[in-house]
Amino acid sequence: MANKIPPPSPERPPLRTNVFEFMQYANTSLAPLFPAYLERGSIVPAATLFIGGEDAEYGHFFHDNTEEEVGLVIADRGAHKNTGSVMVAPLLHGVNCFLKDPKDPESFMLTVITQRQREHDPQSERVFFRCGCNEVLFEHTFDATPADTFQTDVDKILLTTLESGDAAAAFNADQALRTCKRCGKVSPPFPLAAWGWLQHANQHRAVARARAVLTASSLESAAP
Repeated sequence: MANKIPPPSPERPPLRTNVFEFMQYANTSLAPLFPAYLERGSIVPAATLFIGGEDAEYGHFFHDNTEEEVGLVIADRGAHKNTGSVMVAPLLHGVNCFLKDPKDPESFMLTVITQRQREHDPQSERVFFRCGCNEVLFEHTFDATPADTFQTDVDKILLTTLESGDAAAAFNADQALRTCKRCGKVSPPFPLAAWGWLQHANQHRAVARARAVLTASSLESAAP
């Protein structure tokens, strides 16, 4: 049959995880459920958990991707999208916590956003912030073209989380970037900590160093 789905690649056998258990330990929004599979042709499901609370503040930003993203709401209470909702996001879309009342401590939304890594051609993404008058304040475009071949024993990170953290940090650090050229309003810093991107990137780098130390130690031990 022309439309028959081929068997999975032996390099990337099907994996499974329990998203409820996974998100108890995740340290970032958009946390890849299977971080080993990020190369060309990969399907990358990534989970996000938004939790309401008295001090909850998530802000709003915009994301542009050359590939469509599909969202599945696993469970919610007090969210704009109900449990079981499936959404195909436009290539350019706004991102926030999607909670009706972020200050409600009983509200939450657990969702899985699935991104696709292009099989061919370059892939790019853009993160940007707008003023309340809709003027673009700051934008960060980056090359998100995935690696061509699957690699094992390599510490991998989803570029969307890494670059989004860098973009928000740059936006927060420079008041000039947060000052609207149209209306003159100064936007407050983006609540970066609520998204976990920087902590995720820092832990990723630390784990990569730890792996290198252990590898070097084992090589020294094995040396005659």
